[in-house]
Amino acid sequence: MPWREASFVKVQDAQSIMKVLKYAMLALLAGLPSILLAQGPQANGRVVSATYIESEIVIDGHLTETVWETAQPAKDFTQKEPSEGKPASEWTEVRVLFDDRNLYIGVFCHDQNPDGIVVRNISRDFVATDQDVFGIVLDTFNDRRNGFVLTTTPAGGQRDVQFFNESRDENVNWDGVWYVEARMQQDGWVAEFAIPFNTLRFSKEDFQVWGVNFFRRIRRRNEFNSWTPLPRRYDEYQVSWAGELRAFENLRPGRNLKVKPFGLLGMNQFPSRGKGTEGDFDGGVDVKYGLTSGLTLDLSLNTDFSQVEADTQQINLTRFSLFFPEKREFFLENAGLFRLGQNYQSGPPRTNEAILFFSRRIGLTENDRGETVPIPILGGARLTGRAGPYYLGFMNIQTRSQDRTPANNFAVTRVRRDILANSDLGVIFINRQSRQPNDHNRLWGADANFRFFGNLQFNTVFAKTQTPGRPGDDQFKQVETMWLGDFFRFLVSYLDIQKNFKPEAGYIRRPGRRILHANTGLRYSLDRETRLGSLFRYIEPLLQLEYAILPDGTTESKYLRAESHNTLQDGGTFHVEYIRNFERLHERFPIRRSTTNPVAILPGDYKFNELTIYYNSDLSKVLSGRIEYRTGDFYSGEKKTLVLRSNVRPGYRFSTGVDYERNNIQLREGSFATDLVTMRVAYSFNPRMFLNALIQYNSDTNQVSSNIRFRLIHRPLSDLFIVYNEQRDNQRDLTDRTITLKYTYLFDF
Repeated sequence: MPWREASFVKVQDAQSIMKVLKYAMLALLAGLPSILLAQGPQANGRVVSATYIESEIVIDGHLTETVWETAQPAKDFTQKEPSEGKPASEWTEVRVLFDDRNLYIGVFCHDQNPDGIVVRNISRDFVATDQDVFGIVLDTFNDRRNGFVLTTTPAGGQRDVQFFNESRDENVNWDGVWYVEARMQQDGWVAEFAIPFNTLRFSKEDFQVWGVNFFRRIRRRNEFNSWTPLPRRYDEYQVSWAGELRAFENLRPGRNLKVKPFGLLGMNQFPSRGKGTEGDFDGGVDVKYGLTSGLTLDLSLNTDFSQVEADTQQINLTRFSLFFPEKREFFLENAGLFRLGQNYQSGPPRTNEAILFFSRRIGLTENDRGETVPIPILGGARLTGRAGPYYLGFMNIQTRSQDRTPANNFAVTRVRRDILANSDLGVIFINRQSRQPNDHNRLWGADANFRFFGNLQFNTVFAKTQTPGRPGDDQFKQVETMWLGDFFRFLVSYLDIQKNFKPEAGYIRRPGRRILHANTGLRYSLDRETRLGSLFRYIEPLLQLEYAILPDGTTESKYLRAESHNTLQDGGTFHVEYIRNFERLHERFPIRRSTTNPVAILPGDYKFNELTIYYNSDLSKVLSGRIEYRTGDFYSGEKKTLVLRSNVRPGYRFSTGVDYERNNIQLREGSFATDLVTMRVAYSFNPRMFLNALIQYNSDTNQVSSNIRFRLIHRPLSDLFIVYNEQRDNQRDLTDRTITLKYTYLFDF
């Protein structure tokens, strides 16, 4: 039944709480400078020296060259998981060499039971948590903030990541030129790396000291080891805990000029747009040039993203737009530089409410049916990197006109300055402009991010937009703080998003609202020798609270969530949560827009509760999966949701999986059910040739979509793609198809 009284606290109480928290956090910000002066990077003391050699190493996975014996070994790895601080169960030895062009790293991973080594995936940028891996962390400026992670498997897979400000932002889609070969043998496995210096960024000092760490995962024990010890709460990106790599002298990255032309041949059929079969022949070029040791210029002409994997579909049962991540390579490199505020990847969970610059708004739009449609990009330029204590980001993208969408120019300027040990201040300007009169959108913003004592993080953001026809009420404010300790953690966030704040190159989930989000939780670490610890590694209870208040002061929505997230010793998870919701609808909510059975929820106040239970099994096994069940009230009725996921990975070449989600919704205004089926198939011929298929059925839109991609990396960062896309609209009996062949070749000078 509709109800008028808020269930947790009264509206006046909610507003009072938000004011108190807002001013308390502002007061904390004012007092931070005196506290921050005491913060400093963690001293580690571990040092490894690189040995200079005059001839190149043959990268074959055999450490047989005698020069390897001359290098100082890095050894004595320490556990982070499962027993923090204890010696690793298997010994690992790393040696480092270099010549005028490359950094060489050789590693021997001893294993008493080589038959127990787990390898599940060798595709580019594989998931590193599901198998045995060895990785290298390089902080090339030794700033204890940013760097690169290169990871391999016992079968020679490649994963490379660029990260910023330790765990605040990471770019898995960054791809660099480097080489690795790995081999399994009777007493473990060996990996041999060659990393060209022009792949990395570093200073021009004659004598180089880099931050470095090495890590290894032994998957059958769910064990994580590192050369420099890491606390459990941190991941491998914490270079403030890294050791030092020394003895580099007179290094020069070279001209660092990369030219990458592409050619494209395709055929398209779009009957849904009233178009027949059309041929497609196109080409373009991407250029990357290192202006300085820290600044990189990227140029792109006739930019194309036809090889990018299709979005995974979602069922939307909310009043707000769905969030889909950016997947296009041009926008992903150095993407963290353009982000305002923190991105707490290792902290308590929360929803993406506001992203002030969201590159997915460039070159993509939605049609009348809510489908994502690409807009041709004429070209663009981007300058990103570091100059002294400053990080600079400049981007300019020009799109073409298409149908009813005019051509637009997007310009972004971002400047960020490091302060103290691990904090920063920054500003940003974003402009979208078309040739039509009074058709523009501008944003000015600033942020401050502080981190001290290793555990306490604090950030604040202020921004303002300017849009013709939307005067006033166009500001955005955010204040957020988090404590992330081994045992206790919390996050408090306050957002004030005014109704006319409209960043057209950003993502705002709920404009015109003030939102308070708070959560607090514990993390119990269990000893494996105890009865409960033999099953569970962590038990993490968490309590979350969120309020959304409209400009007139009335509460629009709120929820209280109590959950327990439990990590098993084998890496699986068992999760239980209970949510108590309140929603106030001021207008009809069309929850189902079907032409045959539309359903709209009437205005009013609603409270509803939901219980969720799910179990994820150990993903490193041949067979794994997830089962999830949600049940409870839903507006004027009830909703039941079942999620089933299955994965089959008999080896590291072939994998397949099927996901199924069913929502059964019974409301006073009408009843309906939705089904979403997703099937993935992947085959890796070797670490450089892959075949992937993504097939999806969505009963809500009555569509079947297929995305099939073949990729051959014929030389580093040079690819051949064959991509087939099909979208079948069963309701209108129409099928759109595209098939594309794209060839790229990298000229590296």
